[in-house]
Amino acid sequence: MIWPIARYLAYLPANLAFVLLSYALSPLLAALSLVTGPRLPGILQWFSTLDASLDGGISQRVKGYRAGLSGWRLWWQRTCWICRNPAHGWQSELLGMPAAGSVVVRQVISDTPKNQWYVMQTAKGVRFFCWKRDQPLFGGFYLKLWFGWVNKAYDGRNHHYAFQIGPKRV
Repeated sequence: MIWPIARYLAYLPANLAFVLLSYALSPLLAALSLVTGPRLPGILQWFSTLDASLDGGISQRVKGYRAGLSGWRLWWQRTCWICRNPAHGWQSELLGMPAAGSVVVRQVISDTPKNQWYVMQTAKGVRFFCWKRDQPLFGGFYLKLWFGWVNKAYDGRNHHYAFQIGPKRV
C-alpha cells in the first residue's frame, strides 16, 4: 500500500498548481465559453469536468444552477462551475486510473462520522486508494475531505485523482 500513497504524494504539487491555475483562469475560461459554447475546446477542458459541460450544474440539478441564463449571469454560473470542479479533466486524463476492469480490493465504511476507505486495483494490477470523510460542522454543513482517487468513475473511463477539502451542505 506504500506505493499508491507515494504516487499520490508525488502528484500532489503538480495537482495543486493546476487546481490553483483553474481558479485563477476561471473568469477567462468562462468568458471564452460564451463564444465557443458550454464545452471548453481541446486541453482547456482539463480545467473543468470531462463528464459534463460548463452548464453541468443544470442537468445534474445542483442547487443554484439555472437554465436559460445569458450574458453576465451565464458567465458567472460557468465561472462558479469551473471553481466547483477545478482541474477535474487534468485529474482524470493525466492522473486518473482506468475504470475498465477495476475492482474494489477492500473497503471500510463507518457511519458516524462518515468515513470511507477503499483500496482498488486496475485490470493491470495497479493499486490505488480513496479516503473520504464528511465531518459535521453546524447548520447542516459538513467539512468534506477527499484524498486518493475517486472511488466512482464519473466520466465512465477513469477514477480521477482527488484532493478536495471544503464545505458541503447536506
